[in-house]
Amino acid sequence: MRRPENRVYVLLLLALAIAAVVLKKTRHYLMPRRDPVLLFEEFYLQTVDGVSLQVRFMPGGDKGAVIVAHPAVTGQRYAPLVEMAERLTEYYDVFTFDFRGHGGSGGRMVLNLEGPLEDLQTVVSMVCSRGYPWIGAVGFSLGGMGVFMQAALSGGLDAVVSVGAPPLLPDIEPYRRLLPVWSLFLRFLGARFKGIDPGGVQPMDVADRFPDIPLLVVHGGNEAFYSREDLEEMLEVLGGRAEFWVIDGAAHTELAGREQDLINWLVNKTPQ
Repeated sequence: MRRPENRVYVLLLLALAIAAVVLKKTRHYLMPRRDPVLLFEEFYLQTVDGVSLQVRFMPGGDKGAVIVAHPAVTGQRYAPLVEMAERLTEYYDVFTFDFRGHGGSGGRMVLNLEGPLEDLQTVVSMVCSRGYPWIGAVGFSLGGMGVFMQAALSGGLDAVVSVGAPPLLPDIEPYRRLLPVWSLFLRFLGARFKGIDPGGVQPMDVADRFPDIPLLVVHGGNEAFYSREDLEEMLEVLGGRAEFWVIDGAAHTELAGREQDLINWLVNKTPQ
């Protein structure tokens, strides 16, 4: 006769297995990830401060190179970002990478822009070293903040597209007590964060230094992570140097069917 404790043990294992499947499906629903269906090369770079970055290279067209920078938490395997990278290969060689604390890169992400800027500088320097005649960048949210600031502070880019990028980091000080729980949830989604550090420059601070290169700022009509008023203030500081799209019905980092329009914008800014 089966002992009752054995039955409980079996039921517990079954419940854990079901929970694992549900959690996996939930994570995929919240943060869909996949690898490119096109040929790609994967390699690693080392930042000045010693963080290992996982980079992917997708060979493509002959118009130059484009760096695609992902939103926070997602990583370079985020399905919408991979789709954009694949579509860009019709015209460009394409590079994606994981910011520190994401995906295959090392380190942990601090809630400021110092680390991401270090990562982006490392990737841009590598792409520049390959001798491309033209280099563009498309960044989403955190990635959009990064490519904007890279162009303003360090250069190396010939055109920038910023999608759903906050002009200022949100003030999370009132929610400090919730950060441990929030960090666990982010870890469940696949990102490794470490505390907060509200210091450092932000896009609003460097807008007056943005160079004379093509800039497209894309804002979703249903954006919920930052205010349009702050963005319009930054556009005023830019003084007409940016083209500004508002996509009705688009939420944070969404393009809502305007992907090809964005690609066409880049192509039109690339020397023939």
